[in-house]
Amino acid sequence: MKNRYGNGTRGFTVIELMIVLVIIAVLAILAYPSYIDYVRKARRGEAQQLLMNWSINQEIWRSNNPEYATTAQLPVPTHDNYTFDLPAQTATAFTLRAVASGDQVNDHAKDGTACSTLNLNSAGRKYSGNNTALLSCWN
Repeated sequence: MKNRYGNGTRGFTVIELMIVLVIIAVLAILAYPSYIDYVRKARRGEAQQLLMNWSINQEIWRSNNPEYATTAQLPVPTHDNYTFDLPAQTATAFTLRAVASGDQVNDHAKDGTACSTLNLNSAGRKYSGNNTALLSCWN
């Protein structure tokens, strides 16, 4: 096809543009699940860091007081995708917990372990859910 300004053709055909759009769509479909897993893992890392900081603050409190702090004495961390609480506490021990909310409940470790609940106790034991043997979510 000739154009008014010369002998060659210029531009792309509709078919060529559609092929490029299909290729981009396929790449996006393949990349999206990996991106979502990455985002969940990053949020889990944030929750782990908040639990560790809360644990350190508990130890600082205990160094100045005869027992660990309650949630009224020491502020509870906040996060958009996790709820934090203190499910077990005595004068000499505590367990801190982060429970996932929203899409974060679909978070899993590489071995398939559900990482919707993260726990950390005063002995430094890190585990997921109710099983104290599961560390895969913390690795």
